[in-house]
Amino acid sequence: MKHRWIFIASALVLIVSACQLPGAAPEPGLFPTPDLTMTAIYAVLFETQVTDTAIPAVVTETPLPTLTPFPTLTPFPTFTFTPLPPTPTSTSIPTQTSLPPTATATRIPPTNTPRPFIRSGASITATYLGVRPDINGSLGEWNLTKYTVSSVVFGGNLWDNADDLSARVQVGWDTSNLYLAVEVIDEDYEQNTSGVNLFRGDSLEILLDTNIAADFYLDYFTPDDFQLGISPGSPVPDEDPEAYLWYPTTIDGGRSQVEISAVRTDDGYNVEVAIPWSVFEMTPLAGQHYGFAFSVSDNDIDGGIAQQSMISNVASRILADPTTWGDLLLYRP
Repeated sequence: MKHRWIFIASALVLIVSACQLPGAAPEPGLFPTPDLTMTAIYAVLFETQVTDTAIPAVVTETPLPTLTPFPTLTPFPTFTFTPLPPTPTSTSIPTQTSLPPTATATRIPPTNTPRPFIRSGASITATYLGVRPDINGSLGEWNLTKYTVSSVVFGGNLWDNADDLSARVQVGWDTSNLYLAVEVIDEDYEQNTSGVNLFRGDSLEILLDTNIAADFYLDYFTPDDFQLGISPGSPVPDEDPEAYLWYPTTIDGGRSQVEISAVRTDDGYNVEVAIPWSVFEMTPLAGQHYGFAFSVSDNDIDGGIAQQSMISNVASRILADPTTWGDLLLYRP
């Protein structure tokens, strides 16, 4: 230990002596500045003493990166909530209107049924007349098809036979009128009433559905269905003949515009009739089909008022059910 301190002292002497020797000035940068000389010496001594001690590395502080500020958030748009409309109150379905007492359930027609409709009952063809017939009760000028009227549709218990009541009818037309020429066999002519009651005596009846395409499946009267009665005369044929419209009831009443003429025959009577189309509130159309039934009523009570029986060209005829009527075709050559 003594030798170590001797060595250190000698070294210090040599260093001091060296510093005092004359010579050229040291070049700048080769030695440290005077202020740092002692620091260097002590640094060497310190290093010699702590050779076995690790000197920690100098940690250079890395500056944190500059944070980019978050972009300013666009506020959500303000939503205006429109209140929902109130729940609609269900509308009551109207109660179905009851059908007339004589009507039954109505069948709905298929949408693809062809027009015009044609009734399935007995068919009569009305031929176009180029020359208007004379309405005088004489049927000599008529030369059309004669259709038999013989089906008993009312009062069968009071109908005896064809001599009691039967008939044949010819039908013609033009743009002004519907024409009928009727031969009736009736042993006893009795017509003792008039107007709304004329059916309660010897008389004729025309049923006409003017628009079957509109109500083909309806089994009750509608405004385009007509019932017209013809009295050949009272108390004898051709004396005060008249026509009366029963249906539609909204326009019922006498029809003086209907021309009627009748004559008494050996076994009954003949009648000619010209009915203006205006009575049926329609315009005729060639080739068109219409619902139709022709009937004859009979009263055999001497001086009495009664409808005892009725015959028709349509066996299925029911007055208030147009679906049971027959067919009328307006034919024009």
